[in-house]
Amino acid sequence: MTRTLLGLLLALSLALSAVGVAQGERPVVVASMHPHYDLIRQITAGEAEVVRLLPIGASPHTFDPTPRDVARVGAADLVIFNGGVDAWLHNLVAASGTDAPLLELMAVLDLDAAAEGARPRDRGVGDDHRGVNPHVWLDPVLMAQAVPHFVDALAAVDPAREALYRANGEALVADLEALHAELTEILAPVAGAPFVPFHDAWPYFTARYGLEQVVVIEPAPGREPTPSYLAEALALIEASGARAIFNEVQLPARPAEVLAEQAGVALYTLDPEGGGTSDEETYQAFMRDNARTIAEALSR
Repeated sequence: MTRTLLGLLLALSLALSAVGVAQGERPVVVASMHPHYDLIRQITAGEAEVVRLLPIGASPHTFDPTPRDVARVGAADLVIFNGGVDAWLHNLVAASGTDAPLLELMAVLDLDAAAEGARPRDRGVGDDHRGVNPHVWLDPVLMAQAVPHFVDALAAVDPAREALYRANGEALVADLEALHAELTEILAPVAGAPFVPFHDAWPYFTARYGLEQVVVIEPAPGREPTPSYLAEALALIEASGARAIFNEVQLPARPAEVLAEQAGVALYTLDPEGGGTSDEETYQAFMRDNARTIAEALSR
């Protein structure tokens, strides 16, 4: 089934399953992860109750939902998730018995242009989605493409606020396009530089901004890499001339610390999900911080 057809079927599902929000009430929108949660907050501007399932600092790869999360999904008017990395949400939906419409980002985005640069490389990803890496939110161009889908889903369950959602969505798309231009400028001085992330979350980002991913430190997120894998990774890092490697806020730092010490390179920390500095951190802010950290590390 093509993504275009899948998107049309999803839109029809939203229209048929949306019962609408009672007049004067705010819709309850459940989002699986912080990037999606924050963009929905920006679109709804306080006119919806937006709930994030994944706690700040947790990884979607290792997250273990609780009965409270089942209740949250059960109370939702709309559920938004990424696909792939948050497949645990399907179990929450089934357990909750909700009939709220679901919007899966991976099902509606046009990944044809990005997919070639975003497919898993020599190292296994362990969480790829239909053969394509699921970490789409780390590309602001793709997230600008996602905004109209968010708006359509919100308007379907809350038509009384459709004009607000559409106006805010248009402003957000413009802001994400400006963010892309800013990140391009920040990263231009290190274009082509070898990049060693902790896990394979970054292929859309590296393809968009011209970085060269050498190897990932942890090929299966949440599972300690084997000594033989680390030895291979060390050889690739040394051969590439990488000036730094990166760990991540949400995953154990020890493998990256060991490799950085053995390779004699600097270790920096990235936050691929956001919210690491504050529950109120915006998508734009954490993407900007990541870009600045990468530019600083690779220009050493």
